[in-house]
Amino acid sequence: MPRISIVKGENRKENIASAIKLIENDIEKAIKSKKLKQLFIKINAIDSSFPLACTHADALEIVLNIFHDKFDEIVVGDNTFVFGKYKGGPYRKMLERFPKVRFSDLTDFETANINFKKLNGNVIGKISLLPKTAFTISLALPKTHDAFVYTGCLKNMLGCVIENRPSVHALNPYDRLWLNRYVKSNKFKWGNLVSVIEKTKPDLCILDGYEGMEGTGPLFGKGIKLGIAMCSLDGITLDKLATKICGINYVPYLSLLSHDSEDIEIIREGFKNMSEIEKEFKLHPNTKYQIMSEELLIPRPDTRLIISLLRRPYRIKDKIMEKLKRI
Repeated sequence: MPRISIVKGENRKENIASAIKLIENDIEKAIKSKKLKQLFIKINAIDSSFPLACTHADALEIVLNIFHDKFDEIVVGDNTFVFGKYKGGPYRKMLERFPKVRFSDLTDFETANINFKKLNGNVIGKISLLPKTAFTISLALPKTHDAFVYTGCLKNMLGCVIENRPSVHALNPYDRLWLNRYVKSNKFKWGNLVSVIEKTKPDLCILDGYEGMEGTGPLFGKGIKLGIAMCSLDGITLDKLATKICGINYVPYLSLLSHDSEDIEIIREGFKNMSEIEKEFKLHPNTKYQIMSEELLIPRPDTRLIISLLRRPYRIKDKIMEKLKRI
């Protein structure tokens, strides 16, 4: 039976520490059974210019404080420019406190091929094998999403794809500007994400729900305080329960993931009833298109996506410069 701890409180670090403590024996058994000397902490560092969208530095600090002495080497990373061009960005202070830690954009580890199905044919991507060779923790936060309804600990592992990651959406970039193409790709993209999750399944999931993101996540949404932390060895159980806490009724890719038991043991601290921690997240405006399985007949532009791209012109510039370097 999957066990999941949930702690409610007014301090982010204390919430996370307590959630880990509540299933400490389970975690110790899992670490011993894997017999690995390397720890990989996969954080969500989508864009440090939007701190509400990223794993909070305090969350990473408390997790490192708890696990630092249990492993010989610790890798903290995400395949984003935060750990490439910006060399850790807001997380750099961790290197001073924790000598075993090194940052990585995951390109310096062995990879395997992964097949992404697209509307116009299949594409081969590259996915890091680090989650398979290290004890892996997914340290994320709950957010609404512009393509997958919700992102938490499992969707966080998509950052382990280091080549052709946009292909997970099953569309060419310009096709994403059209909602009819977007809807047509849904079944492909759900399957692509499930494939990534199955290849990168974390050993331990820690969801820092002190503050989540609602609305136009995973980047431009607004913060929403939950004041909780969740911890489990079963990421599917954790994320499915987290969506209920966030008032999200249906997440297609999570519905495609199954685990051994539907029964759950919830260990709670700081509250008695689930209703005390539940919130109604405002969903992404395109959520109705994200869950459609029948095609739209009339072409329709996604104006919100166009506007979001214009809000990040430096990302476009970075991509152009990268291509020029290869010429």
